[in-house]
Amino acid sequence: MFDDIKNIITHIDWQQFHFLRPLILWLFLPLAAIVLLLVLSNKEKSKWKMAVQKKLRPFMFTRGSKTAIILPLLAFVFGSSFVIVGAAGPTWKKKDIPGEKIQAVVLIALNLSRSMDATDIQPSRLQRAKFKVSDFLDANPRARAGLVAYAGTAHPVLPFTSDYKLIKHHAQSLENRVMPVQGTNMEVLINVIDTLMRGVLAPSTVLLMTDEIDQDDATLITNYVRGSIHKIEILLFNTPAGASVPGHRGAVSKQDAGVIQNLSQDTSIHITPLTLDKSDVSGIAKRIGDKLVFEKDTKQDDKDWDDMGWLLVIPALVITAFWFRRGWVIQWCWLGLICVTFSSCGVDSKEADWWYTKDYQGQKLYNQGKYAEAAERFADDKHKAVAYFKAGNYSAAADLFELDTSAAGNYNRGLALAKLGRYDEAVAAFDKAIDLDGSLKDRASKNIVRAKQQIDKIDSVNRFTKNDIGKGKTLKENKKKKEPYKEEKHNPQEGSLSNETQVKQLPHSGERSTETVATNIRKAKESETPGKNMQHDKHESLSNNILLRKASADPAEFLHKRFVLQEKRYYKHVSKSKHPW
Repeated sequence: MFDDIKNIITHIDWQQFHFLRPLILWLFLPLAAIVLLLVLSNKEKSKWKMAVQKKLRPFMFTRGSKTAIILPLLAFVFGSSFVIVGAAGPTWKKKDIPGEKIQAVVLIALNLSRSMDATDIQPSRLQRAKFKVSDFLDANPRARAGLVAYAGTAHPVLPFTSDYKLIKHHAQSLENRVMPVQGTNMEVLINVIDTLMRGVLAPSTVLLMTDEIDQDDATLITNYVRGSIHKIEILLFNTPAGASVPGHRGAVSKQDAGVIQNLSQDTSIHITPLTLDKSDVSGIAKRIGDKLVFEKDTKQDDKDWDDMGWLLVIPALVITAFWFRRGWVIQWCWLGLICVTFSSCGVDSKEADWWYTKDYQGQKLYNQGKYAEAAERFADDKHKAVAYFKAGNYSAAADLFELDTSAAGNYNRGLALAKLGRYDEAVAAFDKAIDLDGSLKDRASKNIVRAKQQIDKIDSVNRFTKNDIGKGKTLKENKKKKEPYKEEKHNPQEGSLSNETQVKQLPHSGERSTETVATNIRKAKESETPGKNMQHDKHESLSNNILLRKASADPAEFLHKRFVLQEKRYYKHVSKSKHPW
């Protein structure tokens, strides 16, 4: 141990030497004031001796030793100095902190322009592209995937998710008719891609599925990858001869081979030829999966420096040990420091960081049941995620658990997703936990069964709604079908009602209370767009008492309405593409 301390002291880098908490050095000022008061008080104590005659003084007083006065004072000065310097945090070297592991994502951009309806690729370019989206996800790139649709405007369809079934379901409903603006506007698409990928820290992939890239589009793509950490995979859907564009007489969609050749020179752009089998998208999925996890450099701050103040604790303790000797104790001058110490060493104090680490503070609050406060205090992501889960903030917990790629992390993420009602994602997380650690199979399997039961319940409700509303049945007809019982006629010989809904007093006017119920439910049609001056009801009950007469079950119709609304809000001044298809 002493050899290690000697090695540390002899290898101080004075160029890097600094204090982590330099403001604590201001404590030398009150220390100097205390020393001055001690010296002055000692002189005051010697003045009263003048009241005794000089001849009697040798018999009244014993000669004191100067060392008995000076040594305790010096010990106090040096001991206090060591404590102050140590508390200021002297340091001259950094900690060796490993980088954080983060996971890449993939963003699928699907062209829905009119030219994608060409039939040079059977059954059509767009239909084949949707098949390829499904094949790509079946190849399991292992990364969270997002979906964007574009034509004259670009619109996010789904955020990044691990639920590939959900992505395939939405991709199958994409058609040219859902797009509010026709054409192919690559500039708008690049802006949307940049917005979605800007917050992704790991180098990730954009999978562009389109039928034609002209020189201007190639320039936009090249400029994007040169200023980004992300790469672009391009899958082209066309034939060398090209094809006529449906609805545009004389218009032919054909890819310029020279543009593709120039694009392929950039190492951040990979162009994959279209194949009849799944080898094209399987190769893309493999390249994404092979570079799934990246190591992010940790941000450097004061916490990355080794606090070497503990070295000064040793001489301070040695000096403190002498204060237990008679005549060495200086009690009153430490009173202020003791008050400050005991008032600032609690977890709830403003100076808690002086005495406890963030994780220790978080654990103390966690043990007290203050989970929300503990989550904010924890520095470790795993502990923070558990605290958020206990506090009921399942969304934050799921996001933090996702950073933990271990079996426990996936299992905990599954629990959080189940609490959020995202059962498909929860099942996927539990399955991944079982793959990583077989000992979790029993617990994970039970949660998978519960999640699938909830999925079945949701599916049964959806099937019931789809079957009844799809057939044009009203609520009244459904009630007759499920409740075929007729109201019983009153028999004068019976002294009471046949059911348990007897009332003590009938109303004097109006409808019978046993036949009608005022529900305060209003019927309304689905609005195409929200009003510009929508205001909340005074009693905040109007929105809760509206029953839509009929809601469209077609996902494409829903997407079309959403895209139209986005186009009106965000694309008022967007420039039109040079080709209307």
